[in-house]
Amino acid sequence: MALEYKVRDESGGLGAPVTIGSGLKLDEQVASFGEQLAQEKIKGIQKDLIINSLGATVIQLKLEVMALKGGGA
Repeated sequence: MALEYKVRDESGGLGAPVTIGSGLKLDEQVASFGEQLAQEKIKGIQKDLIINSLGATVIQLKLEVMALKGGGA
């Protein structure tokens, strides 16, 4: 829930309202946080998949280098 207050202007009267907070209800905030969490989880899974793929490529390249060194000796 957003809070709102008014600031006094130079003449001493009340000025425009100032809003504090998101303005979302609690269930809307929870849903928003849940969506953000799911997006971060997906990003983490994608990053893990890329790391695993790169690791497999490095291992494959090492095996090829070892085979080339062993074949040329």
